[in-house]
Amino acid sequence: MIMKKISILLLGLVIGLFISCSKDTENSKIYNFKGKAQKGPLVTGTNITLNELNSSLGQTGKSFTTSIVTDDGSFNLNNIELNSNLALLTANGFYFSEIYGELSSATLSLQAITDLTAKESININVLTHLTKGRIENLVAAGKSFKDANAQAKSEFLSFLGITDSFDKDFDNLDISAKEDYNAVLLSFSIILQRYTMIWNERPTLTAELTQLLSNLSSDFATDGLISDRKLIDKLLSNISQLNLIDIRKNIEKRYSDLGQTVSIPNFEKYIAIFQEKYSNNLYTNFTYPSMASPDPVMAPDSKIQNILVPSDTIYHAGPYSVAAIIPLNKILKIKFIGANVRLGGPVAGWELINEYPDGFTINSQRQNELMSMLIHLESSGNATIEYYENNTSTPTYTKKIKWQ
Repeated sequence: MIMKKISILLLGLVIGLFISCSKDTENSKIYNFKGKAQKGPLVTGTNITLNELNSSLGQTGKSFTTSIVTDDGSFNLNNIELNSNLALLTANGFYFSEIYGELSSATLSLQAITDLTAKESININVLTHLTKGRIENLVAAGKSFKDANAQAKSEFLSFLGITDSFDKDFDNLDISAKEDYNAVLLSFSIILQRYTMIWNERPTLTAELTQLLSNLSSDFATDGLISDRKLIDKLLSNISQLNLIDIRKNIEKRYSDLGQTVSIPNFEKYIAIFQEKYSNNLYTNFTYPSMASPDPVMAPDSKIQNILVPSDTIYHAGPYSVAAIIPLNKILKIKFIGANVRLGGPVAGWELINEYPDGFTINSQRQNELMSMLIHLESSGNATIEYYENNTSTPTYTKKIKWQ
């Protein structure tokens, strides 16, 4: 009698499991999609993990893995059988640093929560990563994923100062595509990373980036705002050291080396928008300070006479700074035509084109920040300095200088 009851219970259990599995099979769906993982592009060998999520964004225990097989960050996930349309994607690997034009010294982890419905492409980037915690909190408060995702996107764009129409989800953005919404992603990817000319600081940069991402994400998750002014000041400090021409060249060269022709979007525009929103001091005119340090990062107080002051024309042989500050969304080119000059030391914010022995040309790489470098006037001589403010084809003005 007891054995009979046990047999009946076992039979019921088997039938229950069969019915449950049948229902899971009936509700499951096969997904195939591709994507890109980008800070700069994550490189070959990066691990990609997909975790299935339920409607509350809890993990169901079902996961799939793949890896990036090309250095542009591309990956594919095919024949993925899921019972839910929601998933968490995680990328962990080395990335190409657009700031330095080289691979990172440590791995970076980025995540994206996504709805797989009707999507053929899903990207993982710093914006999907930073909004993940906010989306989770909004869903926990009762919002649908669709509404939570839309709200988190709107809130973060507001933080960035973006008022443009923005109909793309963050997981659709691509730093190598030309549209303005892709420029938003690239601009923020860039300002997250600190630039330093001190070589022994570089091994810690990815760890610093990871910490900054974590702090921004935690602050944003609670109320859709970045309230910690120290985090905003950190981003402004990063911007103050960026060399925008070099960065654009680094990205273009990277994709060219990969055999790809891409149109890098106008990221400079959105960096300027962030500066305009948060900078305490905005310059509205081209400014040539009378005194400036030729090395404003390492020796900001070591100020010497600035050779670009328009009214000064007579000098003594010796060292001078070559310094300027330009307004947002403006550019400046300086042509120094003359011999008996020597350049040396770091170059802060200028793109230097050395035309020795006939002089040099410098182009602005920063906006609303001091750019400076060191020049030595040797023995005696004379030269012409041409100022091209805001990309004029002829000099805005010209001055002739003498020294002895």
